[in-house]
Amino acid sequence: MTINAYIDDYLAELLGQARSELLADLAAGISAMQRAAATLEHLRSNHLHDIELIEGRDGRDVASFLDDSVRFGRAAYAVVHMVIDKEKH
Repeated sequence: MTINAYIDDYLAELLGQARSELLADLAAGISAMQRAAATLEHLRSNHLHDIELIEGRDGRDVASFLDDSVRFGRAAYAVVHMVIDKEKH
């Protein structure tokens, strides 16, 4: 194996590891936002009835921001997956 081929293989391995880490981080972020959305729902439920998050716009805004965060995270995850899959073919 030539030095250039070794360097190419080494860089390809580093790229693969970094991409896997990126996917894992995105998945963790999505999971965290989903948990936060569930916690917000619990706070706004009849059980806890957090009036500050039920009345007015703040609770709706937080719910909307969390929904958007999950949506954007999923989109980013899909794009990274597409890049990785395109590279394989």
